[in-house]
Amino acid sequence: MRRFDVIVVGGGPAGVACAIKCAKMGFKTALLEKSTRYRKKVCGGVTPTVTKDLLELELGLCIPQSVLSVPERLGLFYVPPSGKRNGGAMKNYSLINLRRVAFDEWLREEARTHNVDLLYRAEFIELKLGKYNMLKVRINGIMEVFEATYVVGADGVFSKVRSCLFPNYKPRTLAVVQEVWDGEGDFEDNFYVILNGKIVPTYGYVIPKDGKFLVGFGFESRTIDFQSYMKKLLNLLRDEFSFKPVRMNTRETAYIPFAISSTGLENVVLVGDAGGFCNPFSGEGIRLAIESGTAAAESIKISQEENTNLTPIYESRIEGLREFLLKMHMFVNDLDDEKREAFVKKELSRLNVFDK
Repeated sequence: MRRFDVIVVGGGPAGVACAIKCAKMGFKTALLEKSTRYRKKVCGGVTPTVTKDLLELELGLCIPQSVLSVPERLGLFYVPPSGKRNGGAMKNYSLINLRRVAFDEWLREEARTHNVDLLYRAEFIELKLGKYNMLKVRINGIMEVFEATYVVGADGVFSKVRSCLFPNYKPRTLAVVQEVWDGEGDFEDNFYVILNGKIVPTYGYVIPKDGKFLVGFGFESRTIDFQSYMKKLLNLLRDEFSFKPVRMNTRETAYIPFAISSTGLENVVLVGDAGGFCNPFSGEGIRLAIESGTAAAESIKISQEENTNLTPIYESRIEGLREFLLKMHMFVNDLDDEKREAFVKKELSRLNVFDK
């Protein structure tokens, strides 16, 4: 039986951030990743510049050039229901354009260098709560038993750790269909957000990345005719941006949380997508993953020092994040095209002097 202070299930940004911070604070930490190295992650790979600051401040890490796409920085361009003529780019606003697979792999290698016991092909199977939480894990096809004082579920929107804690919980999710295109059009170095309920159910987007264009949109219903919406989105891009799609390289589908789940139970907590930490308006979750992951690590330290359960401490540290997400969910659920139009007009009038 393997024994650790902290076991983190899931090797995405939330799990890695938590594991690195725990190891830096002196905890014997294991990070379980069910996949192999360079796992494919369907994602637009765009995150606000504050993500860079969080990595530096919380973990002492600097994003390397090798994980950045071309262009490295993007503006934020809103297209309201009335069209491009009434849209535009936010003033003084910048986003980081990542190669997501390379970014995740860099983070996991940083975890290894910070004395995290990183295990690939380690599939979490079962959790039994206790003074020492017991985990069953299948590693390279062989079942093993682990023990840990603290467990962090960072295993995504369909989290198995969450299912063990709350077997009756049914996650509300948003599906995102993303196509990677060769083509040309009147696009500048922007993350283009399409807000038009007649074109896409929630939001659409275009991301220039390494000489190609990522075109996608989110929808909640699993029975939707996504091809008809994609056709409408491509037609809008043709009309508004003279987009000429030449060849579709891939079509990808992913699911992201569309509701906030419970935070945890006893000495087990949920971070990243497992805890619903994803902006329902834009689908961005990298920044929130890192914030929730480091908050969990800080909470573990306090829990050990005060000899109290982890979950209440974690809940207090993420209260601000949860309040932000609750407001965003209320905003998104109340949206119609009239409100989308008003939102874009208001956003484009802001100076954003603090967003560099």
